[in-house]
Amino acid sequence: MPDTTPISGRMVARYQILEEVGRGGMATVFRALDPALGREVAVKLLHPHLAGESEARSRLEREAQAVAKLRHDNILEIYDFSDRASAETAGSFLVTEFIRGPTLTVFLGQHPVGLPEVAAMIVHELAAALETAHRAGIIHRDVKPENVMIRAEDGRIKLTDFGIAQVIDKERLTATGQLIGSPAYLAPELVEGGGVDFRTDVFSLGIVLYRLATGQLPFQGRNPHEMMKRIVEGRCPPPDQVNPLVGRNLARVIGRTLARKPEDRYPTMEGLRRDLEADLAVAGIEDIRGELTRYFQDPEGWEQTARPCLTVALVESARRELARGKSAAALQHLGRALALTPGDAAARGLFERLGRTRRV
Repeated sequence: MPDTTPISGRMVARYQILEEVGRGGMATVFRALDPALGREVAVKLLHPHLAGESEARSRLEREAQAVAKLRHDNILEIYDFSDRASAETAGSFLVTEFIRGPTLTVFLGQHPVGLPEVAAMIVHELAAALETAHRAGIIHRDVKPENVMIRAEDGRIKLTDFGIAQVIDKERLTATGQLIGSPAYLAPELVEGGGVDFRTDVFSLGIVLYRLATGQLPFQGRNPHEMMKRIVEGRCPPPDQVNPLVGRNLARVIGRTLARKPEDRYPTMEGLRRDLEADLAVAGIEDIRGELTRYFQDPEGWEQTARPCLTVALVESARRELARGKSAAALQHLGRALALTPGDAAARGLFERLGRTRRV
């Protein structure tokens, strides 16, 4: 059992512990003060009963080394690391920027996502973070809402916990997988213990996108074993059938991220991010980061205000497609607009006119 003796007020190296803010299987996270720089930090302290285990210390060290290479607005920044287990340091620890705000899991429990556009914006930001990690040769391997934090002051999303990240050999571009991570978000190749590469993170991020867009996991089971069996089988309900607000383009994006075979997925996060940008642009969302900031400040209020704006933008996108002679694309946009606002006169009028034209 973890040692639950409080250490608030004590010093860990030069850091003054203020309060405990989280506890996991490997470590406890504290809000602390760095007196030398006068700033709040988070100290991730390995549980005392694990301090003597080389694998636990190595995992903490891997996290420090992996993230120290990365510089991105959506990745938690590492400040310091020590693996010296002594009375002075209170054990192995990692020091990061302190995020005042909830995890995405906690946020979703309080504010379920009502519009798929929100899902697309959140995953767009996570894809940008993972794109940077992949360029540095790092596979996260544990992408899930619990490892995403939302900074309260500006709604900035931060990807955390690179503790089981794997540095990939750029010559081989694959690595042997181990069954580490959360069962609900595992890629098939991780379940089967096969080779993993950057597309493994694409699959896990696709599960996050599906959950945010539909409100449920794509692969469900009564226990982890059954859940992993369904992941390997690769069958899940189409997202636009689970939630009619999910447009066909977004459904195709989700389908590609969740392809059973890695070669059928997006080869890079850049391609996923660009497709999400294009889908959001159709709905009139260009400033993704700004919209997310406003959303996290008032989720329910943002969605209420956004719904009519999205409808207007989709109708305008439909008109542009019609002007270019692309009636199928126009119908898709109108269908999405009417799913958002069934009684919208402009969308319904254009839809009926287009239907008459197609019949003729």
